[in-house]
Amino acid sequence: MNLTNEQIQYISNYIESKDIKWYELQLELTDHMVLSMEEFWEQNPDLSFEQVQEKTFKKIAKPELKAIEKERAKILSKELAKEHRKMIAEYLTFPKIVGSLVLVYFVYTISAYFVSPQKYIAVLFCSSLIITLPLSFYLWKNKEIDGKKFLMVNRLTSSGLIISFSNLGMSSSSYLRNELLRYQWLVLLFCCIWVFTILFSITAIYLSKKTIKNIKKQYQLT
Repeated sequence: MNLTNEQIQYISNYIESKDIKWYELQLELTDHMVLSMEEFWEQNPDLSFEQVQEKTFKKIAKPELKAIEKERAKILSKELAKEHRKMIAEYLTFPKIVGSLVLVYFVYTISAYFVSPQKYIAVLFCSSLIITLPLSFYLWKNKEIDGKKFLMVNRLTSSGLIISFSNLGMSSSSYLRNELLRYQWLVLLFCCIWVFTILFSITAIYLSKKTIKNIKKQYQLT
């Protein structure tokens, strides 16, 4: 027995009332509950909609809905991390990998003009923080798409990871100030990490734009 549009909207409102704020999850859970109710009603045609709804809602209460939301968030995080690694792997092919090595060499060569390698590395990683500004602004601007919140957008936390990389680079260079003066390979290592951070930042921006574009297309939003 198929549910009417009004009944489906009632179920959708129930899902939203249980603090399920992510739009794609609201649709997914609504479809799941509608299917369960229609199957149960097919087996028990003498029951009213209210009776079917009550029995279904008892089986799928708020704790179960929040558990599904938590599990879905984990899955999305893994999917985005996998996609990010895939993009970096696709980038690291000839001739782009050669370009990355040239950039490492160029950045390392410039370090010779600085009396303090520690300060040079601090400046490098400080500059990488600037890249997070357009990414953070873009994610903030699209935290709601057409008035709807999406879990997939919420999982795009690459800017925080970039900031962590940059802060780690600056704090480590300060801690290893004396070692950087004595061992040039440490300076080269920090230059490699900085280039990787820049590469990660570029792919994060691309992945964010690609994800939001796909969401708008999938859900026909502007």
